Amino acid sequence: MTHIVAALGVLRSNLIARRDVKHTGRTARYNKTENMCLLPVISQLCSERGSNGYRRITARLNRLLPKRVNPKRVYSLMKEHHLLWHCYIGRPDERCHAVKIVTLKSNMRWCSDGFEIKCWNKDIVGVAFLDCCDREAMRYVVTTGGITAVIVQDLLVETMEYRFASRDQLPDAITVMTMTTGTNQPAT
Repeated sequence: MTHIVAALGVLRSNLIARRDVKHTGRTARYNKTENMCLLPVISQLCSERGSNGYRRITARLNRLLPKRVNPKRVYSLMKEHHLLWHCYIGRPDERCHAVKIVTLKSNMRWCSDGFEIKCWNKDIVGVAFLDCCDREAMRYVVTTGGITAVIVQDLLVETMEYRFASRDQLPDAITVMTMTTGTNQPAT
């Protein structure tokens, strides 16, 4: 301890007295009795219009009450009692593709999906036809331009020839469903 006292330039008795004293710090959360009076008013304002943030609630409180309220105080109260809005980051939490297709027979409904891969030099667009029973990517087309109705119709014919090559006619009528999550493509 003598080296520490010499380095700090303080008396040794001072350090011993500080070491032996038990410090009582601040409470975990600053709590004012006035906060409990403000909370019902804040809750009522939030229930009237839930889209108001803490700044708008502070402005309305300052109009209602004779004594002004600090926005930081309103923010901490609203945060403590879960009255704040969640921060909007501009995108949904996850991509939702929970579509379930049910058919009575296999190969009755087909669906197409289109997507774009943006490269540094050109846009490449790919379209794949999927059978709803086997979920097999049977045929696809890749183009650097836009997808036209003729390209989609040719792709559908090529897919049917691939799927039913050994048969003279289709087993049942086929319904084509287009997905709108990707590129705009006309329904055929």
